[in-house]
Amino acid sequence: MSRPTQQRTPDARGIGAERQLESLRADLDRLDDRLLDIVRDRIELCTRIALVKRAHAIPMLQPGRMAAVHEHAEHYAREHHLSPEFLDELYRLVIDEACRVEDEVIAGQDGARRTGPPGPLDAERRRGAR
Repeated sequence: MSRPTQQRTPDARGIGAERQLESLRADLDRLDDRLLDIVRDRIELCTRIALVKRAHAIPMLQPGRMAAVHEHAEHYAREHHLSPEFLDELYRLVIDEACRVEDEVIAGQDGARRTGPPGPLDAERRRGAR
């Protein structure tokens, strides 16, 4: 004999918890939107940096700057009790995208614009510069 399926009706505590979760998730969604806006703003700023580099024949790759960004992220992580490994990986992604965008802008000088994600040679070149 099979047991009848019971549907749980949320009690007052369950309803209160659900409302609290909805509110917290709405806060998280707003925070995510801010984070995405900041990532977009950073990429736009990198585009402006690439235009300056192109205009003055400055190489795209600046190993000292990349090291400084990683050091700042590590210091911030430790100061704010976050995982340094997480922030290092996050910044690797952010910097890889910034380098891809800068490559595109700088290459735009001769019309040879790259599209798509960085390839294995790009990653290897950046690893050597770190």
